[in-house]
Amino acid sequence: MIKIIFLFTLLISVCQVAYSQDEPKVVVFNQSEKTEVENTAENLVKLSLLEPFTGDISLYYERGLGKNISAEIGLGMTIDDYMGSVLFEDEGFFVDDNKTSLLGYSFGLGFRYYPYAASDEFYFAPEFKYRYYHSEFGGSPFSAPIEESKSRANFRISVGYVYFFDDKIFIDYFGGVGIAANKYSQYTDVYNPITGQTEFAIVDSKRLRPWLTLGVKLGFAF
Repeated sequence: MIKIIFLFTLLISVCQVAYSQDEPKVVVFNQSEKTEVENTAENLVKLSLLEPFTGDISLYYERGLGKNISAEIGLGMTIDDYMGSVLFEDEGFFVDDNKTSLLGYSFGLGFRYYPYAASDEFYFAPEFKYRYYHSEFGGSPFSAPIEESKSRANFRISVGYVYFFDDKIFIDYFGGVGIAANKYSQYTDVYNPITGQTEFAIVDSKRLRPWLTLGVKLGFAF
């Protein structure tokens, strides 16, 4: 938890340094001169570059709602939580070598406050992200495959920075801390006190944990 707080504080410091520079502009270069123009785009479409490492392929749309406020929504599909498997060993889930990952889905929603202008430079954002993963294993001509699932609902407070390379192409990088509610449905062995034997059954469980998010999105404005 101390590491998460330290990283979040460091990210805020970096963003404050960036924001304290000259008045925010979009810089356009050509062969002979440099022209500065203000960003006036109200619609931004983005592709997340880091979320595929968590098996999440998502597209985002951000719309300006006022001078300093915008809203962002994201939709995507999930395959397998590769990063979770490496960092947390999936907390004991989805470790069967013979499993088959099935397509799941993801959803994101956030509201952003920009001190300078909507969709430009430094921002704060309360955000919600939900991911659903599931897979199956086993199965034979005489039995159906067994399905397991995992979902993660993450509420976080993020800080970020939007940088325009020109009047259309931009990059959005951010970090946030919050709480993740993880829900698992796992096929495991359970002791039956009536029969005195171990049986296999689907067991549901839930866990809460602090969650650090770092991300980068590449986008197009219009």
